[in-house]
Amino acid sequence: MKIGAVLLAAGLSTRMQGPNKMLLPFGHTTILAATLTHLLDSEVSKIALVLGRNASELQVDSNEKVDLVVNPQPERGMTSSIQCGLRKLMSMDALMVCLADMPLLSSSDYTGLIQSFRNTEKTILVPIYKGAKGNPVVFDKRHFHEILNHKGANGCSGVVQHNLNAVERLEVSSDRFIADIDTPIDYQKMLKAIE
Repeated sequence: MKIGAVLLAAGLSTRMQGPNKMLLPFGHTTILAATLTHLLDSEVSKIALVLGRNASELQVDSNEKVDLVVNPQPERGMTSSIQCGLRKLMSMDALMVCLADMPLLSSSDYTGLIQSFRNTEKTILVPIYKGAKGNPVVFDKRHFHEILNHKGANGCSGVVQHNLNAVERLEVSSDRFIADIDTPIDYQKMLKAIE
C-alpha cells in the first residue's frame, strides 16, 4: 500500500505576529526542515510539500520523494492547500495530511500511523490523545474525490464528520500528535521540549 503525504506549509503565520514560522530555528535546522526530515525518514511513499506566497523564501533540498507544490491562493484556507497537494498524489492508495508546524513528531510516529492504517478495515484514521483529536489524519483513496470537492476552508475535518462510521480512532500515548505552533508562546514551549 502506497501512502502519500501532503505536508502543509502554505499558511500565512498570522498568529506569529510577524515571522514566517516555517523559517524559525529549531535545533540545528528550521521548523519546516525538521518536520520534512522526520517525514522523509518514515515509511511514507511520496510527499507533496505545499507552499504558498512564501515559496521563494523556503529553500528545501531536492529529494526524489518530494514534489514541491505552490498553492496560488493560500488565503482560501487549509482545504485549498490539501487539494493542491492531493492532485499530485492521486496514484497513491491513501493520503496522510501533515502539518509542517509539528516538528516534534518523529519518523516512528508517522510510520506507526501508516502501519496502523494498513492494519485497520476503516478508511480514515485519526490519532486521539487524551480525548483530543490530533494530526496527521490518514484517508483511503476512496475519499480522494470528496476531499477534492470539499468546500469548507478548515481542512478535512468536514470529511471526517461526514464519514464517522469509517473512522478508526487511534489512541496515542504522546502529546506530540497535538503539539503545533500557532503563536510565539507555542514556539517557546516547543523549544523547551527539545532542550
